[in-house]
Amino acid sequence: MRLRGRGVSLMLEVAGLNVSIGTVPIVHDANFFVGEGEFCGLIGRNGAGKTTLLRALMGALPAKGRAVLDGTDLISLPSYRRVDKGVGYMPEDRRLVPEFTVEENIMLPAWAASMGDAPERLKWIFGIMPEVERFRSRRALELSGGQQKMVALARALMAGRRLLLLDEPFEGLAP
Repeated sequence: MRLRGRGVSLMLEVAGLNVSIGTVPIVHDANFFVGEGEFCGLIGRNGAGKTTLLRALMGALPAKGRAVLDGTDLISLPSYRRVDKGVGYMPEDRRLVPEFTVEENIMLPAWAASMGDAPERLKWIFGIMPEVERFRSRRALELSGGQQKMVALARALMAGRRLLLLDEPFEGLAP
């Protein structure tokens, strides 16, 4: 990991983050930061804790330590409040609501966070992902695995105004 440099406006700082599943420690003392406008990737072997770290940052797993986004410690917030802070999460396994339409699945975080700009954001998402707009009225269970993956990415974009947590976002997608 790189150390904080000069002139970088800090957006996310993770310090001393520890995550266990049950009694098994998975993530040990994770420390990193992401500056404003930067991209950061986690690289490691299977079982290294990449997914566990992302799930903890989103609040799907309990964690100890600090994960500060724009001055707010996310660790102390429930998942839905992290969405309020602009955190979007795309899990590896998509987790769509099968009976909901594509548009309803994308809108879920907007409804949970009472996002006032949701219609404009949806238009923006459809602008950058026109293939998703084409099947917006279809139910999620009617989609192929690759199409479901695109919907999960669109849903993460709806919530992720400040930070996107993407777990293997392009696995299974055609080029």
